[in-house]
Amino acid sequence: MPLPACLRGCARLLYCIPVTIIIMVVMWSYYAYVVHFCWILLTCATQRVVFLCLFHMCFGMFSWSFWKTLSTPPSSPSVEFQLSSSDSLLYEQEHGGKEKSQILLEISQKLPVHTRTAARAIRFCHHCQLIKPDRCHHCSVCQMCVLKMDHHCPWLNNCIGFSNYKFFMLFLLYSLLYCLLIVTTVTPTFIQLWLGKLFDSCVKLHVLFLTLVSGMFAVTLCFLLFFHIWLLTSNKTTLEWLSVPFFADGPASEAFDVGVQANFLQVFGKKKSLWPLPVSSSQGDGHSFPLRWQMSSHSHSVMNGNGHYAMEGSVVSPEGVSVTVALDD
Repeated sequence: MPLPACLRGCARLLYCIPVTIIIMVVMWSYYAYVVHFCWILLTCATQRVVFLCLFHMCFGMFSWSFWKTLSTPPSSPSVEFQLSSSDSLLYEQEHGGKEKSQILLEISQKLPVHTRTAARAIRFCHHCQLIKPDRCHHCSVCQMCVLKMDHHCPWLNNCIGFSNYKFFMLFLLYSLLYCLLIVTTVTPTFIQLWLGKLFDSCVKLHVLFLTLVSGMFAVTLCFLLFFHIWLLTSNKTTLEWLSVPFFADGPASEAFDVGVQANFLQVFGKKKSLWPLPVSSSQGDGHSFPLRWQMSSHSHSVMNGNGHYAMEGSVVSPEGVSVTVALDD
């Protein structure tokens, strides 16, 4: 049942609070570092210039990747996965699970769909009226199905998925570098302040809190970044780490793992010059992905004309298992 307009408005405001907090903290850190640390405390002009140049480089890349992660909408499945009007009407008219299952099965035969529910059913979203592509999930916050959904991030008020996962990884990286730069350059002054050698109370508070906050964020970001690097190299999403994907012949935790290099290139693309930049360079269209069991020692993945992955020298896993209808997962 949809929420009233006033409640939806209140929910949108609540969702914006974490993002607002991050922006305010970043703006304060910029002010504290540039004004109180560089301009007031640093006496060496050369050191001040070097620190300001490094800081603004990190700040610029952090802000760029943060904005791209925040503003890039999650990708939803294409129209070919949507039930047509006639199919939708036929599906709703059927009352038996077997008949519904047969309709979905016939439609899915034309689509690059391999994953199933835990009950080995065709994954169907009743909210969006579509057959879910592999690695696609419905987000209850965004109210849509998201391609290669990793998770919904409340701190960014956005779903992290196929369209912005590269941006999210760079956001974590540049956030960590931003915090480490602050901690590294401010720590000597922080020690002097802690020992009481500098007595300006306002400057002291800003620098002390800047060091402490940056250090705490650096520790958190370090763990989060290394976790997502592991997910990236093993070609898993956070949802797939929490719940193993199922196929017609059972669960397979490493189904999409096709090697560290190939896994990395799926997200960052083949152009090395674009790797450090938050611009779109991911491979594929988010609807289909190479499968581990389809790879032989001499096969490699290519793209077909529709933007889906096709396999040369592939061996298709048998999927002759009966399926049942699933309302949602």
